[in-house]
Amino acid sequence: MSPKRLSLGGGFYVPAVLAIITLVYLLSAIQLGPPMKEGNMTPSFFPITAALLMLIALVCVMTQEVRRARSKGVEKSDDEAGAEDADQVSKSIGGISFGAIRVVVLTALYLLAFDLIGYFVSTFLYVLMLMFQFGSGSVQKWPMKLIATLIITGAGFLMFEVFFQVRLPTLWS
Repeated sequence: MSPKRLSLGGGFYVPAVLAIITLVYLLSAIQLGPPMKEGNMTPSFFPITAALLMLIALVCVMTQEVRRARSKGVEKSDDEAGAEDADQVSKSIGGISFGAIRVVVLTALYLLAFDLIGYFVSTFLYVLMLMFQFGSGSVQKWPMKLIATLIITGAGFLMFEVFFQVRLPTLWS
C-alpha cells in the first residue's frame, strides 16, 4: 500500500504567500493605533480593514483549493502525483502557473505606472488586462468588458477621492 498525499499547486501556494505578506501588513497597520477613536476613523482604519478583508478572502481561496483538490480525487500515490507534477511543470515555473505569473507582472507594472501616468489610465489598463487574463478574448465581449472596466475604475475613484478623501495621482496633475 503506497502512501497518499494531497497535491496542491499554485492555486493554493500563491494565496498562502499573499496571506503571509498581508499578515505582516496587518501587524504593521495595527502598530498605527486603534482603527476607531471617539467614534471617528483613525489613519489605521482603512489599512486594518483592507488587510482583514484580504486575509478572509485568501483563506477562502485556499480552503476552496483544498476542497477542489480533494473532490477531484487528487489524493494519489507518490508515483501518480509525481507523474502529474511533471506534466504541470511544463505549464508552470516552480509550481506557479503562467497565469499567476502574468497577474503578478501586471500588478507590478500597474504599481509602477500608477505614479507615472495617474490613477485613471493605469487603473483602466490594469483592470482591462485582468479581465482578458481571466476571461476570453472574444470580440463580442469587448463592449461589456470596456463598460465593466469603466465602472470599476470610476467606483475606485469615488471610493478613494470622495469617501476616503485620498488624493489620487492623475495624468494632468
